Amino acid sequence: MAKILIVEDELMSRSMLELILQQAGHEVVCTADGADALAAARQQRPDLIITDVMMPVMDGFELCRQCKADQTLKQVPIILYSSDYTEQQEQKLGLELGACRYLVKPSPPQLLLDAINDALAVQQSSSLSGKDHPLDEEMKLLRNYNEVLFNKLETKMQELQQTIDEQKK
Repeated sequence: MAKILIVEDELMSRSMLELILQQAGHEVVCTADGADALAAARQQRPDLIITDVMMPVMDGFELCRQCKADQTLKQVPIILYSSDYTEQQEQKLGLELGACRYLVKPSPPQLLLDAINDALAVQQSSSLSGKDHPLDEEMKLLRNYNEVLFNKLETKMQELQQTIDEQKK
């Protein structure tokens, strides 16, 4: 089957994905953050990458952006898989950065396998050239990326302030 790179910082989620994919006959390589994933992908190109979005060191959005900017990796399909970044704007950003699918955790194993099989079939049936982004397009993506991160941080700060206020009472 296919060689799939799993990028997930949470051990339980990573182990579950690994088990599902191995049972489906895929060869699996796992990393815990985007920086390690990028290094692993450059060392031994996977057929597909499935990555969490919120991770330490390098998040899934940046991993996606860097893979699509890399000549040897830009044709590798990437599936973003997140429980934190689930808003429509966040999903749109992931797709604009080059992900072929955006799934919300947790997803039923069959839905996950169907998305993986679809992405692999599309990649195999066509020689995708990948998107080459001119500088203005790249700047637009970076602005969207920053806006998504700012909104997520703002939400977390509001939640933290609410918790502080409740504890003061």
